[in-house]
Amino acid sequence: MSQRAGEATKEASYISADLQERYSHWKKNTKLLYDYLNTNSTKWPSLTCQFFPDLDTTLNEHRILLSSFTSSQKPEDETIYISRISTLGHIKWASLNNFDMDEMEFKPENTTTYPSKHLVDDIRIFFPNGECNRARYLPQNPDIIAGASSDGAIYIFDRTKHGSTRIRQSKISHPFEIKLLGSHGVIQDVETMDSSLVDINEATSLAWNLQQEALLLSSHSNGQIQVWDIKQYSHDNPIIDVPLMSIDSDGSSVNDVTWMPTHDSLFAACTEGNAVSLLDLRTKKEKLKSNCKIHGGGVNSCKFNYKNSLILASADSNGRLNLWDIRNMNENPIATMEHGASVSTLEWSPNFDTVLATAGQEDGLVKLWDTTREESIFTHGGHMFGVNDISWDVHDPWLMCSVANDNSVHIWKPAENIVGSE
Repeated sequence: MSQRAGEATKEASYISADLQERYSHWKKNTKLLYDYLNTNSTKWPSLTCQFFPDLDTTLNEHRILLSSFTSSQKPEDETIYISRISTLGHIKWASLNNFDMDEMEFKPENTTTYPSKHLVDDIRIFFPNGECNRARYLPQNPDIIAGASSDGAIYIFDRTKHGSTRIRQSKISHPFEIKLLGSHGVIQDVETMDSSLVDINEATSLAWNLQQEALLLSSHSNGQIQVWDIKQYSHDNPIIDVPLMSIDSDGSSVNDVTWMPTHDSLFAACTEGNAVSLLDLRTKKEKLKSNCKIHGGGVNSCKFNYKNSLILASADSNGRLNLWDIRNMNENPIATMEHGASVSTLEWSPNFDTVLATAGQEDGLVKLWDTTREESIFTHGGHMFGVNDISWDVHDPWLMCSVANDNSVHIWKPAENIVGSE
């Protein structure tokens, strides 16, 4: 969503006294709040993050997909990249003989060799044009990565064909494998355009189909929703300009799209006009639509529950989080919670079917919710500015990554005595 990018430049110059006090209070209590916490500061903020599905068990290393957002200040630094981090789960902790009385915690054996404490970059892929609003890997083949650009296009990359060495050796004339551009058109040079003369149409979000490999769903700020089949790709012509399907929404920006996890044709979309809709690829039509008066300020994110795909969550700029039974979307939501400020995105836990996370676009907070009790069970308060994206890890049930406009990348796990083991 383009609004997320705009927040980065607005926030960077001012930190209120209340926010500084909140951060100090959070920092003092981190040892009580977390079983694991790793904070990183990057050169540029990331608008996207996603844990990869693999895990290096020898070092307990997790890979994370991230991006660099320069707000057009330095286009050559616009990249998507993969970093890795060890959460130290492989380290054998010491006996009672090594209990540190000063810090009141157990320490590893003195001979223990630690991996890097910070994110380590594995590979960087230059983003061809515009800014990457969202990046996601193909579930059936995580080496394939799609990036939604502010120039209106979707760029597809094969990780194995990129990296500093491979770029120098490559003879291809384009820095991507596939480029998707539909009837909405594409801005050729975002950095040099005159915004007063151009109707900017951004690719705001994307989602891969979990049932049919290579089907990609994209949303656009001009109100279009498109479905692509990247198997139409030809090596001789890497540009696909005809989507499988293109639907116009309510005329406002489509901020997010999501496939039903257990279905190959049903998907949902949410708009700046406060609509949440269920659509069908087979009929190429909208099936059901929520009452636009229930949300306010624009619906920024929507996601299906992984374990019960009849449940759809949506969150808006007023901070309202709604849960819908998609069989009755034209009725009232089955549950409503209040984040307290604008929500940029939300994510269901892949491990616990009733746990949901919301990211604060303004307050910088990530809140974890028990949706059965309709209450918040944990708040991550380590970010100073708005949170752009969040991701759950599939291997470690409570491990999360969050990225914010203060150039921070946090990997964290709430204390078990707070959230419980299940």
